Amino acid sequence: MDVPRAAARRQRAGPAHHRSQLLHRDRRGRLFIDHRAADRAAGVCDADLEPMRMTRAGGASRAGRAGGVALLLLATPVLLHAHGDEAHSINTPQALSPWDLAVLGGLLMVGTLYVLGAVKLARRARPPAPRALPAPPASDAARLARWEPYAFAVGWSALVLSILPPIDSLSLQYFSVHMIQHELMMLVGAPLVIAGRPLQRCLAGMPDTLRTRAAHALQARPMSGAWRVLTAPLVAWALHGLAIWVWHMPALYDAAVGNEAIHTLQHAMFVGTAALFWWGMLYGRYGRAGYGVAVFYVFLTVVHTGILGAMVTFARTPLYPIYAAPAAAHGVDALVDQQRAGLLMWIPAGIVMTLFGLALFAAWLGEAERKSMQDARLKMQTPFLLLIAALALTSCDRSAYREASQLTGGDPDKGRQAIVKYGCDTCHNIPGVLTATATVGPPLMQMGLRSYLAGRIDNTPENMIKWIRQPHSVDPQTAMPETGVTESDGRDIAAYLYTLR
Repeated sequence: MDVPRAAARRQRAGPAHHRSQLLHRDRRGRLFIDHRAADRAAGVCDADLEPMRMTRAGGASRAGRAGGVALLLLATPVLLHAHGDEAHSINTPQALSPWDLAVLGGLLMVGTLYVLGAVKLARRARPPAPRALPAPPASDAARLARWEPYAFAVGWSALVLSILPPIDSLSLQYFSVHMIQHELMMLVGAPLVIAGRPLQRCLAGMPDTLRTRAAHALQARPMSGAWRVLTAPLVAWALHGLAIWVWHMPALYDAAVGNEAIHTLQHAMFVGTAALFWWGMLYGRYGRAGYGVAVFYVFLTVVHTGILGAMVTFARTPLYPIYAAPAAAHGVDALVDQQRAGLLMWIPAGIVMTLFGLALFAAWLGEAERKSMQDARLKMQTPFLLLIAALALTSCDRSAYREASQLTGGDPDKGRQAIVKYGCDTCHNIPGVLTATATVGPPLMQMGLRSYLAGRIDNTPENMIKWIRQPHSVDPQTAMPETGVTESDGRDIAAYLYTLR
C-alpha cells in the first residue's frame, strides 16, 4: 500500500531531485550537467543517441576542414570513442574562468588596436591621385605587406579558439586535446600573429598621447637593448625550447592542468617564447639575409620537439597521472591518449615546422638571387656610372656637394653609405642609391628644393637632421621608425639628401 504513495512523492519531487543528481563539479569547481545520467533518467538508449553522435562527428569534421586546422582531425577518435553516451558530457561547454576572461580581454584589445592601426596606415599609404596616371608597380615589400593583416587574423583567431570551449574544456579531460591546444598556440597563433607585424599597427591604432608614450618606452635604451637580446636567434631558440621541455615535466604539467592560474602561466610562457622565437627568425638583425640562420634554428626545433614527442609516444606508462581518472571515466585508455598526444607533437607539428623552415629557406635563396642580380647589374652599369660621374664633376665642380656639406656639416658620400646602413633603402626610392627602389615610404626626390618636410616643418638643415634622427618628435603619428641614427650619420644623410635637386 506504501509503494504507490512513495512513487507519487518521487514524481512530485522529480525535477528538483533529478537536478541535484545531474549537477556535478569538475576538478576546478565549475558546474556541468551529466547528460549521460539525464538520458538514463529519460529512458534514452544508446541506439537512440547514435544518430546524434554521427551528426556531431560530421559537424566537427566540417569545422576542422573549414578552419584549416588539420591537427583537430587526429582528435576525432577521442571525441567519438565508443563508450555509450560520453560524447554528451565531454562536449558540454564550460564557463570561462576569470583567467580565461582576462586573456580573452587582452586578445580582444590587441585585435581592436591592430584593426584600427591597419585601417589608419592603409589610408595614409593610399593618398588620392589623378585617375589618368597609372599606378606604379608594387615592390616585393608592398606585396607582402598586403598579406600581413590576413596572417594576423588567422593567427589571432587560432589563439582565441584555443582558449575557448570546447578545446579548453576538453584539454582538461584528454592529454591529446591539450596537445592540440598548445600546437595551435605555438605553431599557428604565434608565428602568424608575428608575421602580421603587430607592433607597428597596434601602435598606430592607439590614441595620440598613449602612442607617443608607448613609442618612447619601447625605443628607450633598456627596453630596446633587452628586446635585441631576447630576440637574438640563439637566445630566443633556447628560451622557447626550455619552456617546452620544462613545462612537460610531469609535476609541472599536472599542476597546470589542476590549477587555472598555473595553466595560464604555462600558456603565457609557451606563446611568449614562441613570439620571441618567430620574431627573431623573421625580423632578425640582418633581415632576409639572416634567413639562413633562421632555417638552422627552425630545424633544430623540429629535432628537439620530435625527440620529446617520441619520448611521450613510446612511454610504457602514463606520464601524467592527472589525466588517468578523466580518461577512465570516459572509457579512454590513458596510455592510448598519451600516445596520440605524443604523435601530435612528433609528426604533424614536425611537418608544420618543416614547412616553415622550407619557406624561410626559399626566401633566403630569393634574397641571395636578388643580391647577385643586383651585383651583376652594378658591374654592367659601373662604366656608364663612372662616365656620368666624370662629366658631372667636370661640369658642376661638385658645387652641390660643397653647398650641402656647408649647410649640414656632413659628408654626402658618407651619407649615401649611411642610408644603406640604417635600412632607409628598404622603404624609400632615393636617387643615386642603387638599392633604394622601394615604394613603402614616399620617394625622396628633389629634397634640396622642397619647402617643407613631412608636410609639417620648414625644410632647414636642423629640421632635416631632426626628422631623420627622431621622426616621432616631429610627427607622433608617422609610421617612420626611429632606427638609432647618430648625430654624425644624421648630418651625413641630410647632406646627401640636399644634393638631390
